[in-house]
Amino acid sequence: MASSLMITALFIYNRCHMACYWKNYQHNTITLVAGLTMLLAACSPAAPTVSAQTEPTGQPTFTQAVATQTLTAVEITSTGQPVPTIGSQTTPTIVPPAADRQPPEDWQNWPVIPVVSARSRQIYEAGLAAGTDPTRFSKVGDCQAIKNVLLGMYDKPSGYTLRENADALNETIRQFAGSFDRDGEAVQGGFNAASELTPLMSNPEVCEPGETPLECEIRVHNPSILIVSLEVWWNGRSPDVYEKNMRQIIEYAISKGILPILSTKADNVEGDNSINLVTAKLAYEYDIPLWNWWKAAQALPNHGLDPNRPDGFHISQEFAWPERSFTALQALDAVWRGVRGEATAAAKPTETPETPKEFNPLQSTAASTEITPVETTPACSDQPAGDGVCPMPSEKSTQSSTGILTIKPVEAQILSDPSGFVLLSTARRGSKGITPLGVYLINPVNGTSFQILPEGVSLQAVSPDARQILFSRGQNLFTASLDGSDQPVLISNRFSDRGGTSAAWMADGKSVTFLAEQDGDRLLVLYAMDGSAAWKRLSPIGVTPVAIYPFRETGRIYWSAGTCPASGSCTSTNVMVSGLDGSSAEYLPKAVKAGFSSDGRWMAYEDQAGSEKSQLTLATVDLSAKRPQENIGDQILDFSWSPDGTRLSLLSLQRSDYSGQWLDIRNLVISTQDMGTKILPTTSGMNPRAIWSADGRSLLLTGTQQSDTGFSIHLNVMDTTSGTVRDLTPAAALADKEFIYTTRIDWVKPAP
Repeated sequence: MASSLMITALFIYNRCHMACYWKNYQHNTITLVAGLTMLLAACSPAAPTVSAQTEPTGQPTFTQAVATQTLTAVEITSTGQPVPTIGSQTTPTIVPPAADRQPPEDWQNWPVIPVVSARSRQIYEAGLAAGTDPTRFSKVGDCQAIKNVLLGMYDKPSGYTLRENADALNETIRQFAGSFDRDGEAVQGGFNAASELTPLMSNPEVCEPGETPLECEIRVHNPSILIVSLEVWWNGRSPDVYEKNMRQIIEYAISKGILPILSTKADNVEGDNSINLVTAKLAYEYDIPLWNWWKAAQALPNHGLDPNRPDGFHISQEFAWPERSFTALQALDAVWRGVRGEATAAAKPTETPETPKEFNPLQSTAASTEITPVETTPACSDQPAGDGVCPMPSEKSTQSSTGILTIKPVEAQILSDPSGFVLLSTARRGSKGITPLGVYLINPVNGTSFQILPEGVSLQAVSPDARQILFSRGQNLFTASLDGSDQPVLISNRFSDRGGTSAAWMADGKSVTFLAEQDGDRLLVLYAMDGSAAWKRLSPIGVTPVAIYPFRETGRIYWSAGTCPASGSCTSTNVMVSGLDGSSAEYLPKAVKAGFSSDGRWMAYEDQAGSEKSQLTLATVDLSAKRPQENIGDQILDFSWSPDGTRLSLLSLQRSDYSGQWLDIRNLVISTQDMGTKILPTTSGMNPRAIWSADGRSLLLTGTQQSDTGFSIHLNVMDTTSGTVRDLTPAAALADKEFIYTTRIDWVKPAP
């Protein structure tokens, strides 16, 4: 039954994908096999909540941060009725429904605009108490829910005219300004209810590893109301499957204190209106609003369906699009006004621009480029040692009873082994949010591994001489010698890590550059490891750095500028170059990612795609020669340069032009000598990476796979000449009951 559910869920996705306009979203890095397994997990009871972890700053004691959850997953009684639990509070008594409700079998006579129940107000109020935003709503849907079709016009004052006697809707438009003209992470052409519950369909540029589109949208946008409009039908589609998936969507939203508004659909492709009946039954059972779009469409020509399209599914642009948006606005207005009977949801105030205040990047008064990297902490004699630079205990222990951080020394034989060694850090995404699981060293010959830094720590960078590493815990950035010859040294408690390369060594190994944050401002700084020079800010004020690209020359640094939402991953918009004097210039407009060869001659960069397919270009660093790459796949997942700088490894997803289905992960190697492309055996897994061996003869392919017992990180060494593979997974034994993935991985060359 489970296998049938997963296969049919993907089949309907592809059918709807062919019928809908494909929205230009990035998909998660998962093959079909991994995606099917994740669909099984998605069909379990409601997904766990995600909570942010924080690291105390300026405190000398090194302690484990504890995640705080404001909402927990919904509990299900034997009757299937959801029982929300909010934090550690006593479970509230669910308000009983009104006795005079219309039965769901009479859904065709339900009003277009819903009446808000006492239960709906209870859900909404619980959400506000837990921190949902009363000025935001989100949508969950397919191609008929994208912003150009549904509601987007109301964020464009010149794009609509309200109907007569509808001026009161302006208050609702002002209240939710900014939510209308966005698709968010839970709307995409081809989506169905199953799609919302699997990471296969998530946008990796925004969503966290293992996060479903539904979870991602709720985390990123924090809505108080959720409009759910889903499902296309085909012969053999079971309404029971739709109902099961919809229950999970509804229950997850309610567990977060978010009020769902369900919607009927205009079509009856299934012939018996079974999908709309199920939707009405769910709205009735959970006592939540139903926007009866089907009833509104009956008065339109051809009942709102497009007469020029034979599928009987798409609604007409001329008549149905504007009517659907207007009735959706009316439904949103009715719900918002209805829940305000007992809840406070003040209209969004008119924002007054603040007077810009003088920027102070932790700087001294001597020069604008000098900053103080570390807040003052009590002396070691006064406080226990910890995240500061106080003396550390014995090198042989990873962590003492007092919580002091140390690194497990790596033997000289391992550091100098001709095969090199692999360093990686992992993280778990589960019920307590994102938890770094420490740093591991792996023998690339036999796969044996041991942990050199404990849980809570993430690897950031390896020095050019392979002797030192940068690692972080929260906002604290440390450096340490791999051989244990000195203790970890805190170099900043302003470190900012949101994915990508957030710290790097300069080519001479004497300085490091990293992303820092102060008072909400992100900046790129340079630090001399011997303390011989002042800290320097390299990024201009007002420009947000989001990733660093190491370069062989010491005199300049390349980095991405972009935007960083309050929650979620940062998005790159262009590539910048900065000199060590703090001067900066735009280098590659519209490039979202770049990588430079070790010899400093070539670079690869990904453009902001103007189509559905990713675009990759190889170019000389002076940009005198550019070589756009073709037939590389549809979505770029990862690329990296070989140690000698002559070859580029590229992983990309391939999609069928016929069905729209994601097929597999292509594994390519491009040569800069003749621009030829070698196709290697495909790989699989979520969050795949490809890392070159120290000698440039092999690739280490990694990705997360799911099994009956949980998740594991697969490690396979592939010879780039023969394509043969050695599996290091069993020996490395990197597994967890919850979703686990690599955050940083390097195949380090032998130390001199």
